[in-house]
Amino acid sequence: MKLHERLAALESSPIPTWVFDLDFFRQRWANKPALELWRASTPEELYARDYSDMSESTRSRMRGYIDGFRVGRTAEEEWTLYPKGEPVTMKLFMTGVPLDDGRTGVLIQAVVKEQAPSPDLVRSIEALRHTSVMVTLLDMAGEIVLQNPAAQRAFGVAAPFRARFPDDVIPEALLSATRAGEVFSLETAVHTEAGERWHAVEARTLPDPATGKTVILVHHTDETARRGAERRAAEEGQLAEQLRGTLAIVERQKQEILALSAPVIEVSSRTIALPIIGVLDSARALEMEGRILKAVSARGAEHVILDLTGADALTAETAEQVARLGRAIRLLGARPIATGITSKLARTLVHANVDLEGILLLRSLRDGIEAARRERT
Repeated sequence: MKLHERLAALESSPIPTWVFDLDFFRQRWANKPALELWRASTPEELYARDYSDMSESTRSRMRGYIDGFRVGRTAEEEWTLYPKGEPVTMKLFMTGVPLDDGRTGVLIQAVVKEQAPSPDLVRSIEALRHTSVMVTLLDMAGEIVLQNPAAQRAFGVAAPFRARFPDDVIPEALLSATRAGEVFSLETAVHTEAGERWHAVEARTLPDPATGKTVILVHHTDETARRGAERRAAEEGQLAEQLRGTLAIVERQKQEILALSAPVIEVSSRTIALPIIGVLDSARALEMEGRILKAVSARGAEHVILDLTGADALTAETAEQVARLGRAIRLLGARPIATGITSKLARTLVHANVDLEGILLLRSLRDGIEAARRERT
């Protein structure tokens, strides 16, 4: 039997009645009072209207109803509808009805309120329905009396309040605090339809305007993004601190390696030697200069031997570094002696046109030590 055949008895009902298809956002059937309510001239005009621009909160409310209708539930709620863009506040009685293709539609019967509520009340109700804050009313036993669409989307329509929290202590603490007249406030992990989230939860008691009984108002705000940003900032700060520590260790190790690769050796009471091994670049030359000058001052050295036997092939730039070391040594009153000068190194020094005035150039470290001994005597 087709939908219109099954609903034929409602054709003559004075109550506006229609069937809404939530999957396609279309009206599938309406009696004459419903056509008048929706200001439609014909059923075909009403059925052709597209309601896909409804808000996400409205869709969530309707989906929640559908889930309940499938297990035999009904719904009764006050809505403000907008036929042809004009607001009409009415009481809706809703139940599920099978559509012709087997899906579940919503059978809606409407009672238009003769006296509309105040605009402030209507606006407050609509704001509550559309806000992203998750609002729940509980009775004093902790059972849900009402949830706004945001809470229904987050926690599901049928889930009990206590199931929101991974820790059973939290809902009991909330109920205990509010029953004592306190405001409960906590930021905690919660179970939602989208998985675990972090919510700021606040609860307080107030009188139920419908019954006069005391109820508990609970609202959740999602703080997951903020906590994630704070955690990332903390992790980045920790990584930066670790990086600074690592760089400090690397620098210290670098200095230790430089010192080991060019140790200051005391040859005699007034002679020190600096064997240079490997590449002599500007950074390494600067580090050597600091150490050798400190050693000259501390030991009162008169001769400083710069042994280049183990140095890599010098370029014009590194030859200038040797000359600079020599000039610095001379400024402290010591005699610089460069040893390990091979024929190839001598040609490099000549072609580089480096000023080596005041630096004694010798072939071997032994020659340097002997020259220093002779000059002392």
